[in-house]
Amino acid sequence: MQADIFDITAQDFQTVVAEGSKNKPVLVVFWSSQCNICNTLLPALIQLQHDYGNGFTLARVNCDTEHQITQHFEIKSVPTAYMFVNGQGVDGFAGEQTPEFLNELIKKHLPDPALSLLTDAQTLFAKGELVEAKETLLQAQTLNEQDSQIKLALAQVYLALGEFENAKPILTIIPEADQSMLYHSLISELAATEQSSQTPEITALEKALDTAQVLPSVQYQLALQYQLVKRYKEALNLLYTVLSTDLGYDNGEAKKIMLDILETTDDKALVSEYRRKLYSLLY
Repeated sequence: MQADIFDITAQDFQTVVAEGSKNKPVLVVFWSSQCNICNTLLPALIQLQHDYGNGFTLARVNCDTEHQITQHFEIKSVPTAYMFVNGQGVDGFAGEQTPEFLNELIKKHLPDPALSLLTDAQTLFAKGELVEAKETLLQAQTLNEQDSQIKLALAQVYLALGEFENAKPILTIIPEADQSMLYHSLISELAATEQSSQTPEITALEKALDTAQVLPSVQYQLALQYQLVKRYKEALNLLYTVLSTDLGYDNGEAKKIMLDILETTDDKALVSEYRRKLYSLLY
């Protein structure tokens, strides 16, 4: 990613700072080659620009040459810096500052990284890139576990992927105050998905499982039915139970189907859990 670091003049100040800050914050630093503090400050700001993933633009004004801008801002000493957001100067500092101060000043004006990831995920979802959207939302959730917007977006992606088992626990914990139109739409979609995934065959096998004399055969058939409707967690649980009794069940087909499911689903936590369980049987 190319860094947004500019040495600006009076001619491009409007474009880089006034207009550019409508897209992301712009830190304008007035400096001079004769200033020892500037020689330390500028590399530190460039490093922060890199550390924050190009999240803000760094605009440098050389007061030795750019007298028009310097006079316009009435710069009395260097270094002096102004933070611009949405075309307006909203913060700043003058003189030598600690790394902690610089970091906090920049961090204060950057967008919430979790919400930025949410926006990225929503774009991916709109493009139909569901797996990428899910991975992005899971990253966002690690940054902000309580945000209902992120939770709802994740539930929406899970439902689009057919992973209603993962969507359901998310939707059950959305606070009433955050139960938006999207929430009610997802609840309706979840109910329809659950209904369609509860086929007559599954209902019959679940009932038979309560009374069956030969449990492995019923468990195996039910696991196959769960696999067909993408109820992978339930399928893996039953297959593991069957394989715990007979690792070579159905001439090795049960193990093969379990491995197929592990290759099919992109639920990393589920895959990790059942790969570990399967390996414990193999070794």
